[in-house]
Amino acid sequence: MVRKGSVVRVDHPIVQKKINKSLDLSVREGSLNSMSSGFGLSYLSPFALALNATSSQVGILHAIISLLPSIVQVKASELIRKFPRKKITLKSIMALILLWIPIILTGVLFYMGVPHMIWVLITLIGLFYVFGAMGSPAWFSWMGSLIPEERRGKYFAKRNRIAGFSGLIAMIVGAIILDSMKGVGVSRGNVLGYTLLGFGILFVLAALTRFGSWTLLAKQYEPRLKVRKKDGFSLWQFLKMAPSTPFGRFTLFRGVFSIAIGIAGPFFAVYMLRDLGFSYMWFMGVTVSGIVFQLLFLPLLGKASDRFGNVRIMGICSGLIFLAPLLWIASAWISSDFGVKIYLLFVPAITSGFAFAGYNLATNNYVYDAVSVQKRGFGVSYMNLLVGVGTFIGAGIGSLIALVGVPFMNTMLFIFLISGIGRFFVVVFGIKYLREVRHVKKFSSHYFIREFRPMQGIVREVHYLGHLVKKVEHYI
Repeated sequence: MVRKGSVVRVDHPIVQKKINKSLDLSVREGSLNSMSSGFGLSYLSPFALALNATSSQVGILHAIISLLPSIVQVKASELIRKFPRKKITLKSIMALILLWIPIILTGVLFYMGVPHMIWVLITLIGLFYVFGAMGSPAWFSWMGSLIPEERRGKYFAKRNRIAGFSGLIAMIVGAIILDSMKGVGVSRGNVLGYTLLGFGILFVLAALTRFGSWTLLAKQYEPRLKVRKKDGFSLWQFLKMAPSTPFGRFTLFRGVFSIAIGIAGPFFAVYMLRDLGFSYMWFMGVTVSGIVFQLLFLPLLGKASDRFGNVRIMGICSGLIFLAPLLWIASAWISSDFGVKIYLLFVPAITSGFAFAGYNLATNNYVYDAVSVQKRGFGVSYMNLLVGVGTFIGAGIGSLIALVGVPFMNTMLFIFLISGIGRFFVVVFGIKYLREVRHVKKFSSHYFIREFRPMQGIVREVHYLGHLVKKVEHYI
């Protein structure tokens, strides 16, 4: 008879029962987590604008939340060496839940006339992303210990489809709540008060749904993890070697490309809500449409990536990424308000949906081709750091332009133009230095026409922390 707490094989019936129950719980947990993001994180930029944030302050907000998590994640995986992964994850999420309280209070205090609340909000959102980054590596490692490698793609495809659908529903419901509360405010002569009340309702829902996900995580089984001694390499060693290795050049390309992308990234919300005067429903409609088109194009791009290589897909999709902000500029030539909405709902959304779906998929897959398991965790951490620094610099440039302004055209459109030009030069001069690291077939453009089946979607997501793992112990 095996005693409780004894170490057993992974195929032990009791262990398998625990794993299967945990994976079922994780699907439900992912749905609630996605709903929390849909109610909360999706509306932080609109909330900042409701607190009279300037365009440059919105840019600063995005710069901070790009940089801080990437810095924290470099060291966050070290927590796994000292504490159980479940404990790290639960404490991180509880901090996120509690942070919604002061975030809601910034709206209350702003309504009461207390000054400088936008800077308090920016600080709180920065802390929110820091705590999220602290828990993320532990959760990915924990899930990696539960899911066999051969089942990982299929499992995350199911989990992400359900979670993605739940998140989209939450975002749409959130837009309905905000527009409804704003309408009540118009009828009662207190637009600001009822709009802020609408945001308060959303953030309460975000906290409640996140608490629901926390309770489900608390019920999940965590195998014990024995970690290996540190056998990685420093950031400085990585940077010195980067120009001479395929993965190093790939990382430098991503970092520089993130600067160009980050210039425009924070300001699409500002342009829609402030310059075009979109309702929250139309704002979220345009935002959601880009996500929907990403999901539709993923199966086609996934097959193309496997067949023709990740570098080829990166080249095609990064070329289209440069077009995305320029298509937003074209909206200024449409005289009809409804025409602008329909245009943004489809034309830039289809282009960016295809482009970012392929770019994100190819860059994710390239890591697996180019980096060994033992070095992958360190390599990805450093890559994320460079991407975060690049996005920080880009958002800073956009913020500076927004602060100074330009006299000859709409400032937001000028920011989009600078971002588009920057993207173009990075792609033209950078993509030629990338090399495929596996054998692939010759590219054919006819493949995209022949293989387009939009409803066969799959999203893959796996952890990068194999460098930490010496042994996974299952117990009863």
